Amino acid sequence: MVVFICLHGLYSPAFGAQSKALKPLTLSTTNDPRTPLYQKTVQVLRVALAELGFTLNVITLPSKRSLSWSNMGKVDGELFRVSDLDLATYPNLIRVNEAIAVIDQSVIGKSGIVVNGWQSMQHYTIAYERGTAFLDKNQARFKGVILVDDFDQAIELIIAGRADITVTSKATAQRLMKNSPLSSHEIKIHNPPLVEVKLHTYINKQRHPELPHQLSQVLKVMKLDGRYGKLSQLTATSR
Repeated sequence: MVVFICLHGLYSPAFGAQSKALKPLTLSTTNDPRTPLYQKTVQVLRVALAELGFTLNVITLPSKRSLSWSNMGKVDGELFRVSDLDLATYPNLIRVNEAIAVIDQSVIGKSGIVVNGWQSMQHYTIAYERGTAFLDKNQARFKGVILVDDFDQAIELIIAGRADITVTSKATAQRLMKNSPLSSHEIKIHNPPLVEVKLHTYINKQRHPELPHQLSQVLKVMKLDGRYGKLSQLTATSR
């Protein structure tokens, strides 16, 4: 899947002279295009990369294939991953140091469960999407683990009694549950969030050795001058 997003009025004044020379840059992701996180990230990066002379394409791939293609240079990098991605396994990737997003990760399950931080997870079997790195690293904290392909599969397992919970960002859960026929089965988002996670774009250093630093600097400026916040608001109002 390739996603193109056109934005008006949010480009840097300096960008106009570069518009004829934009080069395509393709980032891959495993994230669902319906989620606010995906949409916000694509909007922000489209503007930031335009200032650096690129037009952004995004493709959605299974998690391992996405990382493999990014590391091999079949695509230019990852749309976003956790800040502590294992770069020893993917040595051709460089992290863009300025975070592209900071998200909470909340527990979703039936209303009767009790959520009280990591210590309460030992009582629950979790179903979660393959390739969710921070959950992969914390599997021992749960009573059991079932890997699934998407959020809806996780909810189906909870309804069937095979799993107790899933974990994703609150905004993502709200969007997917709103549009899911499964949301009427007393499934809720539990508070407080389990953890907060910083996400970063990763770039293939063989293809674009200077881009990670350049993109980090542009993102810092966008946060200072308000464009980052405006793009976030655009995503919020489109829900």
